[in-house]
Amino acid sequence: MGGQCCNNTSYLDDVEPYDDTELKRLDTRKINIKYNYKKKQKELNSSQTTKTQERTKQLAVTLKSGGIYLGDWVGNKREGYGILKWPDGSEYEGEWKNNKAHGQGKFIYPDGDYYEGQWENDKQNGRGTFQSINGGKFEGQWKDDLQQGYGIETWEDGSKYEGYFYEGIKQGQGTYIWNDGSTYTGLWINNKRHGQGSQVWKNGKEYQGEWFEDFMCGQGIIKWSNGCTYVGQFNKDALNGYGIFKWSNGRSYEGSFKHSKPNGKGKVILDNGRSRFGEWNEGQLIKWFDNNQDEQKENFDILNLEDL
Repeated sequence: MGGQCCNNTSYLDDVEPYDDTELKRLDTRKINIKYNYKKKQKELNSSQTTKTQERTKQLAVTLKSGGIYLGDWVGNKREGYGILKWPDGSEYEGEWKNNKAHGQGKFIYPDGDYYEGQWENDKQNGRGTFQSINGGKFEGQWKDDLQQGYGIETWEDGSKYEGYFYEGIKQGQGTYIWNDGSTYTGLWINNKRHGQGSQVWKNGKEYQGEWFEDFMCGQGIIKWSNGCTYVGQFNKDALNGYGIFKWSNGRSYEGSFKHSKPNGKGKVILDNGRSRFGEWNEGQLIKWFDNNQDEQKENFDILNLEDL
């Protein structure tokens, strides 16, 4: 926001458009949340002050930046309601206080994206909506030009996040819905699934348990649509550590896993209900701990999670 002279009264350049910034998010889809302006606050010198402090309206004033302002003034300050248009096509229309966007207003970016909502001291503060021309949208709370508090973020492909933000990132409790219908509900830290949460995939697979930096990691339960279940430890989305895997036909393996396969000592319950103890290496049976080594030498290979 800047100034040239009009009616022999000049106004200093005080703000200019700020560089666009992209927010990192869960996958390749992004909403480019654009921030307000970079401040260049300068004190007006005595030759530019006026004695009157009553709110007045003037004809369009051209500022030093080339922007044109039409609206209310108090002395030499933009105060009240007004419209400021920049040469690059950006525009702010709304309330002003002490030369700053303050109150309710709408800022339109040169490419057509816009923010409409509450402002304080030239920054998006309070409740507002950012709308991108490509279909991305955020509705919710803002603090100092960043999403903060509860909000709803949607993307052009239909994906959606509804939950809490802190300094522009997903943080706290929230639900993410992918455009294929898969969902995650739980805790987020630094834009990643982290803590307790549950996810349901489009193929019917369900997981409930602990997450670490966007991976299933820690204690959890997973169920597949074919009836298989696993209860135990995970590491980076894989069965890893102690756990119990059950097939839909009643057969099960209980013991140590590594990379989603039996690894180490474990116990199996066969289709007929008989229990046997054995030892495995990366899913391959090494030996049974009984005298019937040739009887039912199943390897009990466990498929990777992506295959079930």
